[in-house]
Formats: sequence, structure tokens, C-alpha cells
Amino acid sequence: MKTTYISTISISNASRRQIMNQSNLVSQLSVEMSSGRKFDVGLDLGSRTGESVSLRSEFHFLNGIVDTNALTTSRLDVSQAAMGDMLSDAQDFLSTLIALREDGGSVEIVESEAQASMELLVSRMNTQLNGSFLFAGINSDQEPFSDYLDPASPNKVAADAAFFAEFGITQSDPAVSAITPAAMTTYLTGAFDAMFQDPAWGTSWSSASDSVMVSRISASETVDSSISGNEQAFRDLAQAYTLMMDLGNENLDEGTYKVVINKAIEKLGTGIAALTSTMGKLGTVQEQVKLASERLQVQTDILNSRINVLENVNPEETAVRLNTALTQLETTYAVSARMQGLSILNYI
Repeated sequence: MKTTYISTISISNASRRQIMNQSNLVSQLSVEMSSGRKFDVGLDLGSRTGESVSLRSEFHFLNGIVDTNALTTSRLDVSQAAMGDMLSDAQDFLSTLIALREDGGSVEIVESEAQASMELLVSRMNTQLNGSFLFAGINSDQEPFSDYLDPASPNKVAADAAFFAEFGITQSDPAVSAITPAAMTTYLTGAFDAMFQDPAWGTSWSSASDSVMVSRISASETVDSSISGNEQAFRDLAQAYTLMMDLGNENLDEGTYKVVINKAIEKLGTGIAALTSTMGKLGTVQEQVKLASERLQVQTDILNSRINVLENVNPEETAVRLNTALTQLETTYAVSARMQGLSILNYI
């Protein structure tokens, strides 16, 4: 007859295994109680584990788009603010030019205003957010707009060369007073205007890409989320400011100066209209992003609720199970201690 199953070592090993199992159960239930989530989701859900994995994958995908939309919103807001500054400044300068044409005024003061407007234009066109240039299109790591106020800047060099090639003198030469209205008109509609058209624009004024940033704002929607510095609005504003600050206006004949003013007013008008339209399009994109984010928030809330139903534990039930497991563990310890005291020597 075998008696090993009632031997001291067998009883001791059985008690040890029981204590380990109970300790593991207490540990798992403690984790569930503190985290509110099943200790082993796969083991607990079994065949429904795939559903949980799919829900979590979709949740993280949509939540990632929500985070991206927040960055896109910031980019759009800063771009709108920059264009708002350009628009306000252009409107003020247009009012100055109209008053100048009607009532006359100081050429030097207008030239100073034009320089300030050009400085603001360059500054806003080179606006950065998180290290990316907002008006550079997909070339977001490159400063898109050349600073005309820098004598060594390619746009300033190109403008000086074009003026000299047309008239054989520099803008600061007093001989500009001999330029006739007809000659100035020819220059403004020819070589000067060409500087603000392709390919000269991309060579000397802008390094921006015509292709703009595209952002995914939902699982099925994408939008153009930036503005290229090559838009016609910016070309027209740059042309207007250049007209009023760097054509030797202080020495021009009155009739010739009127030609310059009229051209600047024309370009400011078209530039303001184009800029307003561009801001309107960007505003539409802002609204699209906002609505998409609201829809995504609803979707992620629903997904999160379904995930919680699958993976979360019932706090009351878990608390009862934990208390029961602790009681059983204490009982096992007590029984094991008494069993350890048993010995056949006690009965000899």
C-alpha cells in the first residue's frame, strides 16, 4: 500500500502551492482594484480579445488625428493672424496713397510708410510655428521670403538691375526727373512687373513651394492646411510697396510720380481683394477642422466606452473577491502552520 500522498513532504508541498496560488490571486485582484482594468484581458475575454484589439486600434488612430487637428488649428490660427496684420497694414497704406493722389503730401513720409509696410510683410511672411515656416508650402524648413530692405538680398539686387537696364541710371540719381510718364508706364508694365511673375518671383523673391501642407482631419477627409507665399496677393502687396519706396520717387516728375501712385493703388486694391479671399478660404478650412474634431471626439468617446465595457472590472465585485481571497490566504497560512507542527514522532 502506498502512503506517499499523506507524507509530511507531500502535505508541505500542497500547502506551499496553495499559498502561492492564493498569493497570486490576491496580487492580481489588487492590480485590478487599483487600475480598474482586468489583470489579463486576453485570458479573461478569450474569443472576444480580437474585438478589444480592434477597438483599441481604431481608438488610437482617431485619437492621433484629434492631436494632429490641434496642431493644424494652431497653424491655421497663426496664419490667419499674420494675414490679418498684412491686410490691416495694406488698407491703411491704401488710404494714405489715395489721400496723397488727391491732396498731395510728403514723398519722404510715404516712402517711409512703404518701407515699414514692406518690413511688416517680410516679417509676417516668414512667420514660424514650432520651427516650421507657415507660408513656405511644403518647404517648411526654408525661410520663404527675401528681405528687400537688405541691400544684398536677391530681390533688391534684381530690382536695381532692372531699373538700371531700363533707364541707364540708379533710383537715387537726380536724372530720374527726366523719366517721362510713358517711359515709366512701359517699365512698370514690362520689366518691373516681370519681377513679380514666374520665374523671376521664385528666383529672387520667394523660396516657397506652390504645393501646400495637406492634413488629414478625419478618417476620410483631408484639407490644405497652409498658404503658399507664392499667392498673387503677396506678389501684389510686395509690388505696391516696392513702387512707393524704391523708384526714386522723390526726384520724379509730377506726372511720372502720378503714374507710380496709380499703379501702387491698383496693386494694393487687387492685393487686398486677393488676401481677403485667401483668408476666407482659410477660414473655411478652420471650420472644417473644428467640425471634424468635434465628430472625432464623439467617435472616440463611444469607442472608449465600448473598450471600458470589455476591459474594465466591476469595482464592487472586485473588492468582494479581494476580501474573500485575503481571508482564504490567511486561513491557508493558519492551516499550514498547524500542519507544519504535525510529526509522527508525536505519536510514538
